Amino acid sequence: MRNIPLKESYKNVRDKVKETLKEHPDLQEINSVVYGERQRIGTLKSPSIWIVPEPYQPELRGGKTAINDITFDIVVLVKGNQPEKELQQAEDLAMTVYDIMVEDRTLGGLVVDVRPTRVDPAYEAGQSTQLYWSAVQFVFRLQRRE
Repeated sequence: MRNIPLKESYKNVRDKVKETLKEHPDLQEINSVVYGERQRIGTLKSPSIWIVPEPYQPELRGGKTAINDITFDIVVLVKGNQPEKELQQAEDLAMTVYDIMVEDRTLGGLVVDVRPTRVDPAYEAGQSTQLYWSAVQFVFRLQRRE
């Protein structure tokens, strides 16, 4: 249980997730890994991974311990004109992301646990018939003294 500022811990988790997805050999076909709430779909280089932060509520344990379950949706976006093929590619890549994130349940020692919490199979994005997505959600559990 390290007592470093939450800002630094959050940044370390965010950066490690992004780095892991960018550098893993099983995701070589991914053209970009983007963090944040928005991405310009028109400039998207498919396939792409979009890391979306989710809100969470710290859980207090005892007098001086807090658990921060840092939550990210990791979304795979695939463009194309063959709906079945692109849906399956998005789904396959999301399942690969799932396997990669649970390989090391401590994210290189940064967190106490990496917990998968939701899997979204592939969908068509909005009214578009050319953009498809699939997602997995993870909680990166950080325990610290406060």
